[in-house]
Amino acid sequence: MMMKARCGHVEETFYSDSHHGLCRKCHSNFAFLLELEQKYGEDALIEYWFAKILTYTSSERKEDVGCLIDHLIDFYQRNLIKLPSKEKYIRKMLFMLHSLQEPSDIESLR
Repeated sequence: MMMKARCGHVEETFYSDSHHGLCRKCHSNFAFLLELEQKYGEDALIEYWFAKILTYTSSERKEDVGCLIDHLIDFYQRNLIKLPSKEKYIRKMLFMLHSLQEPSDIESLR
């Protein structure tokens, strides 16, 4: 049976339920990010997702970028609760992600 996963994509109910509500593509991408962080550290993870977001320029990929940013925000918000010792770092990541999600207009700040 198919259902809409938490990420908004359509996936089989069994798969989505057993992978935190994510579709196969989003779960695979996110599992890769977690592995990257474990092997090479937080800085490598940030460099990777920031480069990935910046390289998505075509409109057809805009949905993929939005999905990735949403997953990263969710991930860091959960880690904010789990890892209080890294609160300052995590808040910076959340600020960067929210800035990418809704860029501010420099002219309006003047």
